[in-house]
Amino acid sequence: MSGLPILFGYHASGLGNSHVPLSLCRHWDAAGLKVRLYVPSREDKIRAPWILPALGGLKKKLIYRFAGADAPKKAAIRLFFSREHKAPIVFLWAGLPLEVFERCKQQGSAIIIERINCHQATSRKILLQSYRQLGLTGSCPITEADIAVENQKLALADAVFCPSPMVYQSMLDNNVAQEKLLSTSYGWAPSRFPNRDLRPHEQDKPVFLFVGTLCVRKGIPLLLKAWQQAEIEGTLILCGGMDEEIKTHFGDMLQADNIRYMPYTRNIGKLYNQAHVFVFPTLEEGGPMVTYEAMAHGIPPLVTAMGAGAIGRDGQDCMVLPDDDPKPWIAALRTMAEDPEKRLTLGGNARQRARKFTWENVAAQRAELLQQKFPGLWCNHD
Repeated sequence: MSGLPILFGYHASGLGNSHVPLSLCRHWDAAGLKVRLYVPSREDKIRAPWILPALGGLKKKLIYRFAGADAPKKAAIRLFFSREHKAPIVFLWAGLPLEVFERCKQQGSAIIIERINCHQATSRKILLQSYRQLGLTGSCPITEADIAVENQKLALADAVFCPSPMVYQSMLDNNVAQEKLLSTSYGWAPSRFPNRDLRPHEQDKPVFLFVGTLCVRKGIPLLLKAWQQAEIEGTLILCGGMDEEIKTHFGDMLQADNIRYMPYTRNIGKLYNQAHVFVFPTLEEGGPMVTYEAMAHGIPPLVTAMGAGAIGRDGQDCMVLPDDDPKPWIAALRTMAEDPEKRLTLGGNARQRARKFTWENVAAQRAELLQQKFPGLWCNHD
């Protein structure tokens, strides 16, 4: 079979991580580049000839309810190998077992990997340092065994998509061969945000918005401390699930009158339309799509280097701040609260910058990288 087979081990909801392969495949297919996306299951509304779910109907319901957490992924893996045992090139997503990589290599397939985050050795180092600085005793979810498995996968890979400069550097820092690395980005979908040009009145009290899991990794302790000391006459909206350690150690700070917490919303575009400033002090990321989406709405971001991803440029369309010192964040929060003109200038530049990072453009850039790496792929656009 010609084209590029892709294995994604999670339900294709169109949200979260599944938004990435679905967006890439949609635009590759539209450009005449043949793809096949294998998934355990999909939402009923997500239908295309290139989506191949392993489960559907009553079988899907029974497997998800009774067969164990890994059963849907295993079903997708079985379907993938039943059809792609002769594939010259395969694209494997994060979260797949090592055995999948080994089997692909044994059958002679070249392997492309998607790196959703930095190398886990880098991530572990960052998180352990942060826990120590905060005086927290929480254990890092990344183990030495996890890192060892990741190194084995990377050794088997022929190409590694790195969606930000930080991911790229983390691969180099952990001895991944540079010739394997493909520097790319993530993106955003204009169709998801038809009202993105609606902006709040700049003379209103400023609204600062954070979107993501409230956890140590996302820099929430730093943000809460800076917000408390900045004493802004405005509102900080925090939208996302909350880790228990944040509730336990920082819950009192969340009770401030100028903080509003929302566990979840399906209409994230409405929150973007309310925000004057986007804040994302994350310590470790792959390519934060929320930064891309905020910039597409013309919202100036205050971010760390990790939070800027491949899109943000300090002083041009965002402000890049350190991830270990609240003082620059306090100053930046006050500046953005008090200077509507600066918000408009940075926000306008952010909107212009984001136009280069639609999924259509990102898919085209990635296709070019793949064709340079694997000249036989899609050579006939079949």
